[in-house]
Amino acid sequence: MADGYAHALAQCDVPPERRNALESYRGKRRVWLSWISTDEHHAIWSVLSSMVWRDVAFKTLTNFAVGDDANALNNPLVVEALLDGHVATQVLAIRRLVDDGNNDIVSLRRLVKDLRKHWPLFTRENYVCFDGLPYDYEAVRRSWLADARPGFTWRPTSGPEADATSERAHRQFDMLAGIDPANRCREDCLPRALLTTVENWLNDSGADDLAKWSHAYLAHAGGPQSRERIAELRVTTDKITDAIRALARVTEAISAYILCDAGRSGALMPTAQFNPFDKLDNPIMQVDGEAAAYKLWHALGDERDRYLDGVEGELIAGAHPARR
Repeated sequence: MADGYAHALAQCDVPPERRNALESYRGKRRVWLSWISTDEHHAIWSVLSSMVWRDVAFKTLTNFAVGDDANALNNPLVVEALLDGHVATQVLAIRRLVDDGNNDIVSLRRLVKDLRKHWPLFTRENYVCFDGLPYDYEAVRRSWLADARPGFTWRPTSGPEADATSERAHRQFDMLAGIDPANRCREDCLPRALLTTVENWLNDSGADDLAKWSHAYLAHAGGPQSRERIAELRVTTDKITDAIRALARVTEAISAYILCDAGRSGALMPTAQFNPFDKLDNPIMQVDGEAAAYKLWHALGDERDRYLDGVEGELIAGAHPARR
């Protein structure tokens, strides 16, 4: 269907007087999941998976040089390029995920805020029945068992006959809400403490400190006061790794549990479609290549020095065309 759901609103097992609330829930859930999984440019899972890949790649590469001073990765140029590039890329990705600057961004921080704003929509009825599942799965089960023939029977996994899927959704809601199955009610609501826990994970992730560091040192040239506020923060790859772990756990909690959708458990790290260690057993520079490398180094440096040639003449000519 155009709205991304397999069943129309009228097909959902919700009384007519509460279908407006269900429609709001379906609309917000669709938007939230698009931010998490399907946004073309900034899907949160895609950002996190890319960060995990880069984190694993960086730590695997640098491990070759640990305890081996002769390894080419210990060359100052390689260290500078690898470390600076890795930190910049990862910290800017973290900054995007915790950005809360306006209402026109896709970020994990904005997602959490929007969930809190619309938290009353998380009723058991909406949680279970939002796309055609039956609320009373036991009645559905009794009905098909009464007509079932002996032997194995395939059952639907979605729609009004999917008793097992409905049962799993109820059990997950019970677990999250701390409700005894004997006391279930259609209007049960998930406790706000769930979202508070997720917010605490996000706040304690260290991601905000890394974002502040990027504002002062990476994305902008911060003044003395802004630099002093985060002077105690030493950006290390371990801090980045810890932040990635926390952000991924926040996203999993929201996606797989609060929104009752697919998560990424066991599948956060992308699978390499090539040999990631191809050619690493070869030297970076040929044995007799140092002279040629120095020649290129000096040639490129001299070219950059000439960037400043003629500044005076062109500046004056631009300001006084008549003098040309």
